[in-house]
Parts: sequence; structure tokens; C-alpha cells
Amino acid sequence: MGLQDRFPPLYECSVCGAAVKVSPVDGAEPVKKFKCGHDGAVIWANRKATLRGKGQLDAGVFQRTSLKIKLTVRQFLSALTGRSI
Repeated sequence: MGLQDRFPPLYECSVCGAAVKVSPVDGAEPVKKFKCGHDGAVIWANRKATLRGKGQLDAGVFQRTSLKIKLTVRQFLSALTGRSI
């Protein structure tokens, strides 16, 4: 399993899996640039998720702090690399 498989692009073409650049536009549809030429194909937005909830395990403040730091680092690395980390 290579890095490409472990950390997929934030947006990818549903036909071939190539990275797609999506740029937001104020109040309009985002601009989508396909490198593969499949213009108009469905775009997949693969994301990792960290779920939290109420339950029996209560590790206290340390667990919440480490979760916040982990999410912040993950968000920073995703923005920096353009991949879902």
C-alpha cells in the first residue's frame, strides 16, 4: 500500500481516480479542473472522519485536548498537501 493509496486526493474523478482541482467561487458553482479530461464526471470527496460521542469511557480533559490537537494537525496537513490525511 503506497502513499497514493493511504492519502487520496481531496477531490478525485469518479471514472479514473485522478486528482481534480476544485476552487470555490463566491455565491456560484465551484470551478472544477479535471486533469484527466473527464469533464462533467462525478467528483468524489474522500474524507477521514473522527467521531466522538457520549459513552462509558471517560478519560477526562487530556483526551479532549489531544483530540483537538489531532484534528487541527490533520486539517492543516490536508490543506497543505491537498490530500485527505
